[in-house]
Amino acid sequence: MSALIRKLGPEAIRFLETVRRYGANPISAARRYWALYRRRQFSPDEIHFQRLLDPTLSETDLLRAVSKEELLAVQARLNPLALHARTEDKIEFNRFCRENQLPVPDIFALYDRGQSQRAGDIPQIKDVNGLDTFLCSTHTDSFILKPVAGVNGEGVMRLERHEGQWRDTHGAAFDAPKLLDTMTRTPYARWLFQRVVRGHPALAALSNTTGLQTVRVVTVVDRANRVCILAARLRLICGDVAHDNFEFGKTGNVIAILNPENGRIESAVGGSSARYEMQPVTRHPRTGHELIGFEVPDWPAVRELAIGAAQKFMPLRSIGWDVAVTPETPTLIEGNVTWATLSGEARMGDIYRGLCELADTLRG
Repeated sequence: MSALIRKLGPEAIRFLETVRRYGANPISAARRYWALYRRRQFSPDEIHFQRLLDPTLSETDLLRAVSKEELLAVQARLNPLALHARTEDKIEFNRFCRENQLPVPDIFALYDRGQSQRAGDIPQIKDVNGLDTFLCSTHTDSFILKPVAGVNGEGVMRLERHEGQWRDTHGAAFDAPKLLDTMTRTPYARWLFQRVVRGHPALAALSNTTGLQTVRVVTVVDRANRVCILAARLRLICGDVAHDNFEFGKTGNVIAILNPENGRIESAVGGSSARYEMQPVTRHPRTGHELIGFEVPDWPAVRELAIGAAQKFMPLRSIGWDVAVTPETPTLIEGNVTWATLSGEARMGDIYRGLCELADTLRG
């Protein structure tokens, strides 16, 4: 019982604070909370972050929101589980893209703590000596280190060589033993060393960052095998970090919602510094640049790449593509068959229901 109280107590306090701030009727708010939690499987964090207890929201407004569990259920119907590794395993994703002439960053090496899986022609690092050899002999002066099975930017580091020392984006120095210790302290056994992709100068200037800011392009392949772009969003870095993940605003980064046809920013959202909830953003928090109306460079090529990739990855029918817009040509960074709920996307409910209809049609 005491464990249950410790678990529910903080959430009860958060609920009451939210009700008081909104000036909501506690009983009505509790009924809404329970319906969202039990019937639609929204987590408490989702309820608060998406501001779903706001009494000014109508039932129609609530249908524009989609829970992670609701989305996962329809994604499971559209994307065969046996093929999930094609996107979720970064080594397999890289191999499949190369076989299908889809541009992806080079992988320099793979560290596999268990040495249990093959890596094709990718050089493998087996111990601290092999890691030291790689760090001393590699011809590149920068690389991205990331876990093969990582999600939400976990463990991602960008290291650059300065006067013979490898340093991360915060200036911390790493040698082979320290880097190996960093990797082994995580639950991830396999790590890849990948070429750094430099973003387009216009995007770098927008955020005053050298980190890579990707575009998430969500595609679906309909029953007639036509590819449609459901949504697009630009992830903006707002600090000295190597990745652009949003993670419900916890990273401090911002999501800019794009018009899928022309790549222009229509709106943007970030996390609140005062509480766990989504807030509209009109100017970049770091640079002050106006966001609304900004157009992602080379947008027709971004669309073409996402559509081409969706065709190649069939029978996976709905994928969220992370695309790097570079000075040369757009590049695929990742694909995600369980792409996350699109925070701030007013059409999310319609997108979800369209996916459900497609899944029903395919089953029939």
